[in-house]
Amino acid sequence: MHLGRKKDVARGVSSSIPKHLLPFPSEFNFEIPTTSIDLVGSKISALLQGLDLQWRYRSQISRGVGFARANVWSRAARRQRKREVAGGGELIAKSDDDDGGDNEDEGIEEAALGFKIQLATGREVVAVSIRWLQGVDCVLFESFCGMVKRQVANGI
Repeated sequence: MHLGRKKDVARGVSSSIPKHLLPFPSEFNFEIPTTSIDLVGSKISALLQGLDLQWRYRSQISRGVGFARANVWSRAARRQRKREVAGGGELIAKSDDDDGGDNEDEGIEEAALGFKIQLATGREVVAVSIRWLQGVDCVLFESFCGMVKRQVANGI
């Protein structure tokens, strides 16, 4: 199943227009070779809950929404976080479970990246779609998508 049809309409123009003139894609799609949507969803949720960002995943609809204030998934950010925790700094988890309320709105306004992850099953694959909801840094979005794809594909 292909989830990027909307993106294809916007960017699927003739080859006469150079790609660098088109806006950066706001959606990233990839497929995982498994039939278990629950396995992929739990892997993504566990990955994002381990990071310092707001994340809510609803397994009933196979969709999650998250917000990050900065690049918290890079190696440098993870090392810095580890030093802060080891140095006695407080680390506040900003994750939510399936039954959570809507009181997590503080901090969303200053988020550098907002994203939505949607899962869908296809023939022998689970299609993952990451949609860019908030932020202006396309490199940050591209980095996040690459990290999610790499971590999920390696773990399954």
